[in-house]
Order: sequence, then C-alpha cells, then structure tokens
Amino acid sequence: MPICTHVAFRVHDLEKTIRFYEQVLPGKVIARRHGRDFWRSEIAWIEPQGHQGFTLVAIQPTRVRWLLWLFHTFVPRQTRSYEHMGFACATKDEFFDRVRVAQRSGARVLVPPTWVDEQVGHVFEVVDPDRNSVEWTFDQRFG
Repeated sequence: MPICTHVAFRVHDLEKTIRFYEQVLPGKVIARRHGRDFWRSEIAWIEPQGHQGFTLVAIQPTRVRWLLWLFHTFVPRQTRSYEHMGFACATKDEFFDRVRVAQRSGARVLVPPTWVDEQVGHVFEVVDPDRNSVEWTFDQRFG
C-alpha cells in the first residue's frame, strides 16, 4: 500500500510560514530549494516532530506572491474550501499541550478547544499566516 509522504500548499511568505510551523507543530525544515521554474518558486520541506517520513511542503511562487496574499486576505476561507491538515493526539494531555503551544506562539485560533460529540471528539484549529488550517483532535471515532 502506498504511504502518504507529504502535503504541499502555496504560501505568500515562506519565512513567516516556516516560523509558524517550527513553533506550532513543532516542526523542522529538512530541505530547501530555489526552484528554476517560471514562478521562481522557493520551497521548504517541514517535518512535524514525531512524523519521520512525512513533510509539509510550503511553496512560495515568488513572481505572484502578492496575488496569493490578496487571495488569502480577502477571500473568506469557507468560500475557498475546507482543506486542512489534521493531527490526532494520543491523549487528552497531548491535545491540551498542543493548545498551549499554539496559544503561546500567538497562532490565530479558528476553532477553540471544543468537545463536538461522541464521533468527532475534541477539536482545536488554528490558521497559519496564509489562513491554511491546522487541526488537532483527540478521541475521534469513525467507522
């Protein structure tokens, strides 16, 4: 069975995005590249702590980064889509540790720590500098 190794998304400020994910996940940059494509893309691979072999790939298309800033600033997130990265916590303590880390880093909270129901469990969601959503859950029960 194939293994999911990465999720890629476009960002308008690569350095700000790296700082966000280094603090909030926490994660570390394991590779960087200056693309030779038409868009002059700057790319960073960020590995979340405890997820060896999986990376978040942040791509900054330098020639049109201003356009991404406009899009992410003025188009409401719910209108764009509901894509997000989700991380399941093994314990309730781990879940609330993630909440504290995100709050200390100044991350913008989209959904505060919330008990939804028996199936969804606990949910906490923040947005990165480009308003991409990162979600932590505990005690989700599907299937």
